[in-house]
Amino acid sequence: MTLRLSLAKNDPLQTTFSCPERAIHYTSDTVTRNRPFLQGGSKATTTIWKNVVGESIHVGIIEWPANPNDRPTVVVGSRTIEMIKMGLFTSPEKFQGIHSEWYEWQIRQSRAQLVPLEVARSQACIATFVTTVTQALFRKKKSAALLISPEAVHILDDIVVTFIYFENQWRERERARSRGWDAGYAAGAL
Repeated sequence: MTLRLSLAKNDPLQTTFSCPERAIHYTSDTVTRNRPFLQGGSKATTTIWKNVVGESIHVGIIEWPANPNDRPTVVVGSRTIEMIKMGLFTSPEKFQGIHSEWYEWQIRQSRAQLVPLEVARSQACIATFVTTVTQALFRKKKSAALLISPEAVHILDDIVVTFIYFENQWRERERARSRGWDAGYAAGAL
């Protein structure tokens, strides 16, 4: 049965991923430290904790550099995970999991999906981020969840930490793209 980690807020940097059926939840918290401009400006750190039956365990950390051209540092447990960008203008990024298998986060139909990169080049998705909007009388209810297939539960910590990294990177690229489009549109309108 697919594991559903529901997000309390649709902000992977500052939320709780919960699965009440299994008494598991992850919490992500991001703190920004302002530094003087000459030292590179603001730098942020996202810390991820797992709570299993009342016990909090540190799972990972993502160090977001002040310079947007620098790569963030992603750590799961005591392992530094190298997120390898797969193209100049594309969003897929691959990483090596805890048991030396390779995985790739991709965007398909505007959704983050994790695919194992096996010898047979399997395209079976093992994790997917979904958002839904439901209409209730006079308001909309939005929800978000990370769906994980049963065969991927053994790398759950890797999935949650790399998802937070990948989803944030993708959202930042989309924001930058829309700002560039807006600026070009506004300049052309003059």
